[in-house]
Amino acid sequence: QYIERIFKYSRCSPSCSVVAYIYLDRFLQRISGCLTRLNVHRLLITSFLVAAKFVDDECYNNAYYAKIGGISTAEMNKLELNFLFTLEFKLHVTTEVFAKYCSQLDMEGAAAEESWVPDTSKPTGNL
Repeated sequence: QYIERIFKYSRCSPSCSVVAYIYLDRFLQRISGCLTRLNVHRLLITSFLVAAKFVDDECYNNAYYAKIGGISTAEMNKLELNFLFTLEFKLHVTTEVFAKYCSQLDMEGAAAEESWVPDTSKPTGNL
């Protein structure tokens, strides 16, 4: 639900979403870390903020992203700086890397669709 909120209110382009995923992966590799229930929300909103600023022609300001993420503007600013310094401000993504991540996301999406089973235990109201 949180990522759906980011997609809905940030209005990032599809390319921006892929780049945010790339940045998040780079960040986690740099810190030798992983997503947890304690950091996932802040890392997601920060990666989308940074990607939107770098990729999209128009994007919202930090205060707006902070509202989407449910954090203060001051914290959003600190998260952005920490994220950028951890990435050493290396935000360029080659077309090859972009294509690789697109393929990876396509495969994960296809796998999720294959494993999805509709919930038939609840009545739909249709007879």
